[in-house]
Amino acid sequence: MRDQFTSDGIILDNALAFWVHRVYQAQRNEMYRAFREKGVELTPEQWAVLVRLWESDGRAQNDLGASTFRDKATMSRMVDALERAGLVERRPSEDDARSRLVWLTRRGRELRSVLVPVARKLVTHMLEGIDEKDLVVTRRTLQHIFANLEGS
Repeated sequence: MRDQFTSDGIILDNALAFWVHRVYQAQRNEMYRAFREKGVELTPEQWAVLVRLWESDGRAQNDLGASTFRDKATMSRMVDALERAGLVERRPSEDDARSRLVWLTRRGRELRSVLVPVARKLVTHMLEGIDEKDLVVTRRTLQHIFANLEGS
């Protein structure tokens, strides 16, 4: 990957970050399209929030933001949009009346059975012809790169 640099410049097509971004954008566009085909207007970022709530419902917005790598303002807008769509609701915390937790609505819970197969099909297509060992190395490498950047 260090071959992205020449003596006096950069070869963009050899840059890892360039390809990570291209893959992210292509996957994002495809996911958005596939969800829309199912009649669901949902961004991939909102999808990540739903996945976190399917893992553990009734979470604080700060927790959702941290677990999806979104700042406070962005997460607030995302939860607002999910609430308007009828997929989540904010309820007071039983432990702290000043705090509100984000809960899935019945519709939000039901979407799991609709959207997880769509995501599985997309990932299956995306990873076609790639050896599982290569995928494990790729994930581990990206996690290491992320850790390097977080530690800067």
